[in-house]
Amino acid sequence: MDSSAALAAVGAASAGAELYARSFIQGPTPKLASGIGYVVVFSVLFAVNMLSCVFYHQWWFLGSWGVGLVLEIVGYAGRIWYTLNDNSSSAYIMELVCITVAPCFLMAGIYYVLAQLILIFGNDFSRLKPMQYSLIFIICDVISIFVQAAGGGVSDNPSSSTIGRYIMIAGLAFQVFTISVFQVLWYDFLWKIYNTRKLHGDTLFNPKFPHIRARPLLTPFIWGVSLVVILIYTRSIYRLIETSSGWESYLSTNEIYFNILEGVMVSVSALIMASLSPGFVYGRHAHLYIKKDSYSSATAESDGRDEADETLIEAETKGSRDYL
Repeated sequence: MDSSAALAAVGAASAGAELYARSFIQGPTPKLASGIGYVVVFSVLFAVNMLSCVFYHQWWFLGSWGVGLVLEIVGYAGRIWYTLNDNSSSAYIMELVCITVAPCFLMAGIYYVLAQLILIFGNDFSRLKPMQYSLIFIICDVISIFVQAAGGGVSDNPSSSTIGRYIMIAGLAFQVFTISVFQVLWYDFLWKIYNTRKLHGDTLFNPKFPHIRARPLLTPFIWGVSLVVILIYTRSIYRLIETSSGWESYLSTNEIYFNILEGVMVSVSALIMASLSPGFVYGRHAHLYIKKDSYSSATAESDGRDEADETLIEAETKGSRDYL
């Protein structure tokens, strides 16, 4: 084989390798500035959220939002890696899986917030018990996480990328369905407490927590959580449509849609929850624990009911003063 033939063979092999990579990784290379910007933004919001959760003893929120925001940071770090090496399928999968599943963990924190609010206002205003919200929706979240992660893993192989995309579509569709059901129950709860407060003031709510309901940030917090749910829901619908359209679709290959409908939606959600941390809203010494058991006699007496077989909602408060 002469030198010109050898050079031609090397060139063909290089072109084949690049074509192989591109058969899996589609679209233009992401902008480096946007990747770095989101890493910085999510790192700052992670630090603020975690410090707030530790100071105000919000351990469940710390766990769920801590994992979610770390996944966002890792995902955008993978996006930077892919920008610097756009033939790396590992970088692309790192970005794809982490950024896709991160909001599932964020929503797990929101589900627990609803359970806490039901405790603060009372079971009578909710379709389900607080523990049932936590169990049902968090289990749905776990299913969505595993399905989406499995789809991303299968997509790592170009020969099975289409199958992986369909698996991810199933996980995203299930996530959208879950958030849709949650929103129906969320707004039903808000409508009931709004009407009750309008007609009866605070008299029909759980008598153990008037000091929390009187805190000035509780209403802005409820509106903030509602906005966070809408933002993450919008983001999930976008990802479902994007993934369903294929790796070469207009949505998938235009970074502006990703930056707005993925990055902005989630970062604004994290900013809202950093500004209105549950512990900051409830007060540092208001500890709201939700666990499965029977009502203790003390709790039944304070709640005005005697249902030994219901879900225990055990609340510990250290006084009725407003603490920060």
